[in-house]
Amino acid sequence: MSLLKLENVVRRYGDDNNAVYALDGVSLEIEPKEIVIILGSSGSGKSTLLNILGGIDVMSSGKFVFMNKEMKSKKSKDLLMYRRENIGFVFQFYNLIAELTVRENIKVVAEYCESPLDIDDVMTTLGIADLAERFPNQLSGGQQQRVAIARAVIKNPKLLLCDELTGALDSKSSGDVLKFIEKINAEYNTTIIIITHNNEIAKMGDRIIKIHDGKIISNDINTAKVSASELEL
Repeated sequence: MSLLKLENVVRRYGDDNNAVYALDGVSLEIEPKEIVIILGSSGSGKSTLLNILGGIDVMSSGKFVFMNKEMKSKKSKDLLMYRRENIGFVFQFYNLIAELTVRENIKVVAEYCESPLDIDDVMTTLGIADLAERFPNQLSGGQQQRVAIARAVIKNPKLLLCDELTGALDSKSSGDVLKFIEKINAEYNTTIIIITHNNEIAKMGDRIIKIHDGKIISNDINTAKVSASELEL
């Protein structure tokens, strides 16, 4: 059984002759435990797709099935529960709370989850246990991104969505963060979707989806997958 499935999903802004299509008939399936890379240039529709998968945005038409349940409702409360129970987000910019320590930034999310992972285990997995009492302004960009990943993972989400997560990092920090993403996938069997414009990052994916002008132009299993440590960033 697939984790999620989209059928002919459209996201349209405006009406009639003024309509703009951010997504135009998108169909795909994603399997549990996959690392999926969605490739596309700016304006291709990849962020809109990620936002619909994450319950931040709603489709104009089409079908969205998650864990064999059709997502029909557009009610904000229903979408809130869907995000809270199933989704972890990691963005390009870290959005850490400046006044809280690393541990506190992670704990504040854990307190709102029904079955969070162990904070110490997550920090150890992400190599930030020794940073627990530091504040965000005492961390490098790569360290802050790892804290952001820990904050997303602590809720034990079924789906981790990453929006250009290395966009603000140098090549070394990017490589380190991607290694930890790979480790999260292996340690917790988390299904991960990464959107990026970087073709090199695509090499670490189990599945590579290319999107252009709101349409999926290819959706392929990666038969030449490499580990994050082998990427030339």
